[in-house]
Amino acid sequence: MALKAFDLVSVLERAELKIECLEASGNDLYLGSEDSTVVHYLVEERTHESTGKIVYSTNKISQKCLGTKKTVSQLKTASALGRLMALSDGNLYLLESDVLNTIGSGPKIKNVTVFCVNENPNIMDPFTVQLCVGKRRCIQICSLHEDRVSLLKELSTPEPVNIAMDGSYVCIAGQGQYCVFNIDSGASQDLFPYDPATTYPHVKRVAKEEFLLAGPGNLGMFVTAAGISERPPIQWTDGIKSLSYYHPYILTITNQFIRVYSLIDQQHKQTLNFSGGELLGNFDGQLYVAANSCISCLMPQPWTMQVQTLMDSERVEEAVQLAEHSGAIGMSQEQYHQLCRTLHQRAGFIKLVQGFYYQAQEYFIKGAVDVREVISLYPGLLPTTVSFMRAQPPLHQFADIAQAMHGDQTKIDEAKSFLINFLIHLRGSGEPITYRMEVDTAIIKLQAEKQSPDLLLFLESGDIVCNLPECAEWLQKHKQYFALSKLYRVLGDLEKSLEVLTQLVREEIKDTNFGGIQDLVDCLICSADAGVVWRYANFILDRDASEGVRVFMETQALLDPSKVLQTLQRYPQARLTFLHHLIDTKNLQDEKYHTELVLYYVDEAVRLMNDKSTSPEELEEARSKLQDLLTSSSHYQPQPVLARMKGTELHVEIAAVYGRLGEHEKALSMLVHQLKDFAAAEQYCIAQSKGASNTTKSNIFLILLKIYLRPPPGGTEDDIELAPAIELLSVHAGDLEVSSVLSLLPPNWSLSIVHHYLRAALRTSMHQSRIKRIQQTLVRSENLQQKFILYKLSRDMGPIPLAGNRICCVCNRGFNMCEFLIYPNGVMAHPACAPNHSVCPLTGTVFQVSHDNSSKERTSSHHAR
Repeated sequence: MALKAFDLVSVLERAELKIECLEASGNDLYLGSEDSTVVHYLVEERTHESTGKIVYSTNKISQKCLGTKKTVSQLKTASALGRLMALSDGNLYLLESDVLNTIGSGPKIKNVTVFCVNENPNIMDPFTVQLCVGKRRCIQICSLHEDRVSLLKELSTPEPVNIAMDGSYVCIAGQGQYCVFNIDSGASQDLFPYDPATTYPHVKRVAKEEFLLAGPGNLGMFVTAAGISERPPIQWTDGIKSLSYYHPYILTITNQFIRVYSLIDQQHKQTLNFSGGELLGNFDGQLYVAANSCISCLMPQPWTMQVQTLMDSERVEEAVQLAEHSGAIGMSQEQYHQLCRTLHQRAGFIKLVQGFYYQAQEYFIKGAVDVREVISLYPGLLPTTVSFMRAQPPLHQFADIAQAMHGDQTKIDEAKSFLINFLIHLRGSGEPITYRMEVDTAIIKLQAEKQSPDLLLFLESGDIVCNLPECAEWLQKHKQYFALSKLYRVLGDLEKSLEVLTQLVREEIKDTNFGGIQDLVDCLICSADAGVVWRYANFILDRDASEGVRVFMETQALLDPSKVLQTLQRYPQARLTFLHHLIDTKNLQDEKYHTELVLYYVDEAVRLMNDKSTSPEELEEARSKLQDLLTSSSHYQPQPVLARMKGTELHVEIAAVYGRLGEHEKALSMLVHQLKDFAAAEQYCIAQSKGASNTTKSNIFLILLKIYLRPPPGGTEDDIELAPAIELLSVHAGDLEVSSVLSLLPPNWSLSIVHHYLRAALRTSMHQSRIKRIQQTLVRSENLQQKFILYKLSRDMGPIPLAGNRICCVCNRGFNMCEFLIYPNGVMAHPACAPNHSVCPLTGTVFQVSHDNSSKERTSSHHAR
């Protein structure tokens, strides 16, 4: 269906002269002839009673012969002044617009080749018209008044053939070259050349500082005053006699046709037959076309009707662009916005049916479509509880998506994919969704139907608002049981979620998306109800103990650890995992848990030692775990542990337990005499003295030294461990108190044996002595500074009495400590109650400390005296 933008209506069927130019203003129509005659007609517009069409009648008002016997080449009205300008034989005449009498004695300006009116004048006087007059070698900028024409500026230019003016810019078609002049600065900008032999240089202003020019190759070129083109050119036919601009169209006239082009997309939209066409002009919204002796009017169709025609022919982009460029002519802004919303919505449905899904989504979003309009195209997606009626008048003519796609299943599936993407886009756009329940329900149903893996991701995102009964039924219908359990869980029905998952574990129902019993555990640990946890615990433990213990470790419910351990008696490895959880993660200090864990590792170590197939690495790992636990834990009961290790070869572990009891001598004696493991003995001392005082540390190392320096039970002097003793003295000189060491050393030892120890011990002693003296000096210095501060306060402020009934202005409590704050305004406060000492906490007054001890206000901190 072709666009019908204009109708052609006859105005003057036959004039009594050959028409060379025309001008109009309101109901006034002026014609210029080839014999220097100007004729004034009054045009009346009325509606025909029977047909309802617009008809015109004309009445000749006046006629004037300019006397040049040459063609009247241009006419232009100045309606505010009641004047008509006429150009004939190079003379520009000024006439009265009604009776065509000449103003003054003759032509106002001579030697004129062409002239134009500034359609965007810089002057503010409404009763002054700005003209641009083209002469042989220049253009003149003039001001037209009621009775005179004033010259404002003259610029040298090529001889102008055609001109148009906008603001401070004049576009000139010279002899083979277009250019733009800035009348304020005098600067010029060459545009492009043309061939005068084949191209008439049409120049038409179309927007602010933008002109339409006739270019080579029958192109209509849009050029700005800056010399650039911001729109694609229009490809028109040859033989154009005249052109005009009527937003948003460009109209051209040839000897046979009137053609209409869109300024929006530069495409040809309409052709009207008009024989002998010569002239075409837009006169303040009135479009006149003329042949040699007749005048017609182009009646624009309402833009809303044009938009409707385009939409009916599914020319969506053209319709939208036309509406967006209409400027809301003839309606309020609210009406215009509503029309545009409806237009975008209709465009969205057209693009949806055509399969252009991205464009459909863009139009739906721009038109703020009621999402239910789109969902309703897909049967079964809207909840049955929703009462929805489609828009009136309808946005489309389809019953459902199957009808719209003519039953093509591939296209139907693509349309369903579009709907999912569109709805998810709406949810993720950050804008509030009016019909959230309908949207979420449709997403779940569509993804379930498509068996989409994205369904689980959608449900895991949380914040689902849907019709649960219908979604559950839909998920069951499409065997999406795991998604069903997630939906129940997300919506807070944990019991039903666990029921579905239990059926999946038992394989009563099947779903490939189900990951196994761990999914049941993941659901169960969300429960805050201990009863629910205990109900499913044994079911899970019997199938996977490692997953079962995870229930007890991660559940949100409050569970009794003792009851859990009792339940895990049949699952030793799970019980061990839970014990570690209680001690390592929960940091429980209950002796029974720590003792049980230690005893487990003792039994494990003994078992591995007795098992001949155990590798040394495996045994070493087990003993290392036990030793770490014995060293790190201080909450197990040593006696049961010692009893369990009695008779075993876990000597290092037994020594650690003795250390737990404080029986360091027993522990070290075992390590030294039984194991001969001097490194272990040294590490024992380091571990036991960690975090202890210097005295305790020295005592532990002295015990080891004593053991080194005396024979073992039943041994002789030859069995004394001299080498480890000397090494201990050398390495840990700083940890051994000198006098105690000297009293232990054998009298027969020479000085050379212990000189390394003595030197290190003396160095340590001197270092400690110097550190103490430095600390003492620093304390004395700080004390002196505080005394000086107290002296200055006492001297400057004098004694400040503190009555027993004074209270802090912040906490309203008395001053039971020596320190207090007093402000210049008499307010008193505790130092802790007023963190900013320069701001009164009661009045908010800011006080500044004076640096010159003058009478400025200040805040001080004092001790009560």
